[in-house]
Amino acid sequence: MKINRLIKFTGKNLNDVFGLPCVKAIIKSGDEPILVLWPDKTMGVERTVIKGDSLIQYENGKWFVDR
Repeated sequence: MKINRLIKFTGKNLNDVFGLPCVKAIIKSGDEPILVLWPDKTMGVERTVIKGDSLIQYENGKWFVDR
């Protein structure tokens, strides 16, 4: 399946990820931000993104979290 978009979450690029259609909320765990994803926008069961993870959007519009 073709990849449309690949974004590495650094924890500092909140402006880049906040507007993505898959992001439901940004919460804080300790000092680190965590992305919470909409369940209907993702492939699989992983619905949180932590610093160092990559968000991958496939051609079908669904998002995948790569740890």
